[in-house]
Formats: sequence, structure tokens, C-alpha cells
Amino acid sequence: MMKILIGLAAALLFFVLMVGIFIAVFFFLGEEEMMAEADLPTITNAELQTIIQTRDSLLAERDSLQLVVGARDASVDSLGRLLALRDADVKVLDETVQQKDAEIEALRQVDVNAQEMARTFATMTLDELTPIVDKLNDQVVLDIYKHTTNKRRKFLLSALGDDRAARMTNRLVKKEGS
Repeated sequence: MMKILIGLAAALLFFVLMVGIFIAVFFFLGEEEMMAEADLPTITNAELQTIIQTRDSLLAERDSLQLVVGARDASVDSLGRLLALRDADVKVLDETVQQKDAEIEALRQVDVNAQEMARTFATMTLDELTPIVDKLNDQVVLDIYKHTTNKRRKFLLSALGDDRAARMTNRLVKKEGS
């Protein structure tokens, strides 16, 4: 569509230019000089009137095409603004995805560390384990508990003491049962 409009506009401009050159030559050189140089037939007033009407018609068509091109340019500008907004949204979403990926990786690392500590705790006696778990916060103990084998979980709960083991059990049951 755009190529057609450009082609029509170019043809119109070429035609108008040719008509303008012809009229300028006709008026500046005079009718007699033109006839002597080119031996061309004389243009009648009716033919000149037809040329002028054709020129006016082409000028009106050119103006119409300029309006179409202006509307197209406005549409292109609008689409450009929409594209810029979409690109900004994509950038924000990409940053969010990267942030979430980093959070997931951090959680995976916590999980790996909890697994390693659970294996270490599995080799300890109750007396060795008790002073260590007394200094750990409840979330760390829960993460380690989840990676401890069923046989060794009783040692971990015993090392916590009755009150803290009951609190941790409530927390674990509510968290997983919710």
C-alpha cells in the first residue's frame, strides 16, 4: 500500500513538473519561437484548458495522498509509542524473572546446605547435638529436620528439648498441613 502511494505521488509530481516546464517554456519563449524551433502544432485554448484542468486534478489528488500519508505517519508514531511501552514492560518482566531466578537459586543453596548439615548431624550423638541446636533459629532447625532421616529425627527433636520440639512440631504441621 505504501509503495503504491509513493509511486502515485512520484508520478503526480513528475507530471506536474512536466506540465509546469511546458507552460513555462510556452510563456517565456512565446508561441512563435516555439513553432519556429520545433515545428509543433499550435496548442488551442481548449487544449490548454484541458491541461490546466488535468494539472488541477492532479494537484487535488496529490493533496489527498498527502492526507493519507499524514494519517499513516500518525499511525506509525502511535504504534512506535505502543512498542516502546511494550519494550519497557518486557524489560521490567525480564528483571523480575532474573530476580526470581536468583531467589530460587538462593533457596536451592539453602536446601543443599540443610542437606549437608543433616548428614553431619546424623553422625553426632545427642550430647554433641544439643548445644548446637540450642543456638540455631527455628527455621534453620526445620530446614535441617526436613533432610534428616526418620531414624535420626528423634535425636534432633530430643536435642531441642520438650518445649521447643513441641513448638517446632506445631509449626511444621501447620505449615505442611495448611
